[in-house]
Amino acid sequence: MNSLSDARASTRRLPRRAAAASLALVLGLLVLAAMAWFITLQDAAHLSVAVVVLTVFCTAVLALLLAGLGWHVGVRLTRQRMHEALREARQHSRLLSQLQTGWQWATDAEHHLVRWQGPRDVLSSQWVGSTHCQTLWERFRLAPGEDLPEGADLREQLSRQAAEFELQLQPIAPELAPGTWVLRGLARWDAQGRFEGYCGTARLLEPEAAAVPSQPPAQASTAWLDAVPGPAWLLSVAPPVVLLAQNAQAAAAGARVGERWQDCQAQFPAELSERLSGQLPKPYTDASGSYALAVLPPLPPPAPPAAVDPGEHESFSYTVSHDLRAPLRVVEGFARILKEDYGRLLDRIGNDHLDRVMGAAARMNSMIDSLLSLSQLSAQPLARQPVDLSQLAGFVVEELRRSAPERSVTVHIQPRMVVQGDPTLLRMVLENLLGNAWKYSAKCAQAQIRFEAQLEEGQWTYRVSDNGAGFDMRFADRLFGVFQRLHSASDFQGTGVGLASVRRIVRRHGGDIWAESAVGEGARFYFTLAG
Repeated sequence: MNSLSDARASTRRLPRRAAAASLALVLGLLVLAAMAWFITLQDAAHLSVAVVVLTVFCTAVLALLLAGLGWHVGVRLTRQRMHEALREARQHSRLLSQLQTGWQWATDAEHHLVRWQGPRDVLSSQWVGSTHCQTLWERFRLAPGEDLPEGADLREQLSRQAAEFELQLQPIAPELAPGTWVLRGLARWDAQGRFEGYCGTARLLEPEAAAVPSQPPAQASTAWLDAVPGPAWLLSVAPPVVLLAQNAQAAAAGARVGERWQDCQAQFPAELSERLSGQLPKPYTDASGSYALAVLPPLPPPAPPAAVDPGEHESFSYTVSHDLRAPLRVVEGFARILKEDYGRLLDRIGNDHLDRVMGAAARMNSMIDSLLSLSQLSAQPLARQPVDLSQLAGFVVEELRRSAPERSVTVHIQPRMVVQGDPTLLRMVLENLLGNAWKYSAKCAQAQIRFEAQLEEGQWTYRVSDNGAGFDMRFADRLFGVFQRLHSASDFQGTGVGLASVRRIVRRHGGDIWAESAVGEGARFYFTLAG
């Protein structure tokens, strides 16, 4: 036995030692009581001698008591350390057992199988059987050609209780794969040297003939797989489990016939692997043999996008432009009348409140206009034609310079950037992107704006960059949302609809848009266009 087994045996004897120590203490107390009774019977002349003897005895008993207590505490601590070491050793042994690639088995002293466990990639249905009551010779027999004396059998070989053996056997149990198995075993002994049985490993000596069929089932027997409404894989049942056949839907996942099923699952997309984890392979038998069938129900087809009804769009535009504006006009009109007729009667704070109401109404009007423009982008048809983005950008920058002639901004526009698209919608894209670059670089002493293109992997990517305020990339997912702003309205004006409109226009042209930035280091907007 190893040291951990010895420690376990020693811990079994600890309660007996504790009982013996308790008995010794009780006997000591009884002796002490007897001596006290004896002293009470002595006369005064002999009393001093008796007291000295009693003091010495009490001191000895107290020392014995303290020694016993210390011994007991030490035993408890030792038992705790040994228990932790034993737990770690068992966990380590269990993890190593799970990593084994072959079968594992163990027997008791009478050679009855107490364990028969397959490797990780073997279906758990192959572990079943009456292994708990079978002897090893009821499950296997010696293979022909084994270098043993004539007439020898497996029972005789095991009865010798050899410290180690390796035998070639043939299965008798029907649930085992046919072929020649190689069993290796090591003898187990208890603390008294008595034989406890064997533990060892088993593997197929001829995997080509027994475990992995060299050819998949006949084509006629797997043609039905194509009629299964969903991905279907036909698997072998003997270890290692391999993929024998699959239908067209399953082939799209990337698995190849002849690969181990465990390797196939590692190649599947995460969504498919998650669906497979809840589906156990089912047994399947036909004239050619026994197999396992893994089937997934087909996913429902995605719903087609709803077509935009022109009448519904017109109704929405009418509701926004009239029904929403009506109460807003009332608020704005009465606030203006109140300021014009009674403003002189109000103090500064009252007039400031009226100004806030009128300013909020004006901003709401602007947001409604932006929302109408955004809704019209989905209904407006695309008029594709050659568009010179460089020329459009020049027109937009010229308008920006006229709106703020006091600013000195360095603008670089790459020439001859020509695309296919709708000129009106693409101008809206440049107005928003270049307008944002102009707006958010207003606080820079030397503002710089660049619009250029770069060919990457056969596709042109267009970039609008500036050296302005920038933004925090943690909030980049809010950048292209409707009414989403990363800066306060007091710092930079706006409605929060411009970039949402840009993304919708770019995606209608078959492209995409994204941004990169850092606070105080400017922003870079990239977009692509199909064609």
